[in-house]
Amino acid sequence: MTLSDKPRDDFFVPEVKWGPLNVIVASTITLLVSIAILSLGGVLGTDTGFETSITSPTGYFIGFLSGAGAVILLLLTRSPLWPVTSALLFGVVIIWISYLLAVDAGNGVAEVIGVPLAIITATVTSGTFAVTALSFSIVLYRQRLNSLGVVKIHGFKPYFFAIGMWLIALTILMVWIAALSWLKLDFLLPPDTAQQVIDTAGGNLITTLILVGFLGPIAEEIFFRGFVLPGLIKRFGVIRSLLLSSLLFGIFHFDPGAIVPTFILGLALGWVYLKTGALWPAIFAHGLHNSLAIMLAKYAN
Repeated sequence: MTLSDKPRDDFFVPEVKWGPLNVIVASTITLLVSIAILSLGGVLGTDTGFETSITSPTGYFIGFLSGAGAVILLLLTRSPLWPVTSALLFGVVIIWISYLLAVDAGNGVAEVIGVPLAIITATVTSGTFAVTALSFSIVLYRQRLNSLGVVKIHGFKPYFFAIGMWLIALTILMVWIAALSWLKLDFLLPPDTAQQVIDTAGGNLITTLILVGFLGPIAEEIFFRGFVLPGLIKRFGVIRSLLLSSLLFGIFHFDPGAIVPTFILGLALGWVYLKTGALWPAIFAHGLHNSLAIMLAKYAN
């Protein structure tokens, strides 16, 4: 029996009220809000004397345009307005206050109590994924948290299963990297994100693990596995929805070299969610993946 032939009863698929259109709208809004936060945060950092990738006035233009686009889309689709706009404003304010409290750690890099602003900004941006998913599921459709897979897990078997699926994904990823190296397709090699994170964090391992290895995976799993995957299943079925949600997970990492690796990881995490019916094992495997990468980046040399 092939995977596509398996009956739906073989999977723990929650009955949800949202569908593919909500997924498209929510994904677009999340992207626009993230761009707005990154752009406005960048110019606020520049205005307070730090080096950022987005400067004024370009950052203000992109930030306000993206934010306005998100608000317009929310209004046109009658989607929850106040949670998303509140998250946008809260995110910008948090970054602004952080820059006001920051000190120069060298080379124009801002830090707050040893935590680089780049890590804070990335965490705030990740939070928008969770906010959007919660806005559509709980506020718009008034469903409970368990519709997003936030349910109790009994025993350790689901977590061992998650580790197994993660190891399979890791093996496939290693084969993919070896093939790219052999074919000399270096432009498709995944970026060394973990090393970049460690460098940005100035070696602050504990803070990095909390933000990147714990909070980030929670927000991303709520959105991609808890919200996107079930929302696609009614229209596309289990297997195609798994492929589409994993592809979206890869695309949202933007870097061409990161799309295939995150797609592979997304397949494993999605499969874990479908077979266990809970987000916690997928969050655990996602956090394990990020944390191990960070640990290797810091201590492998």
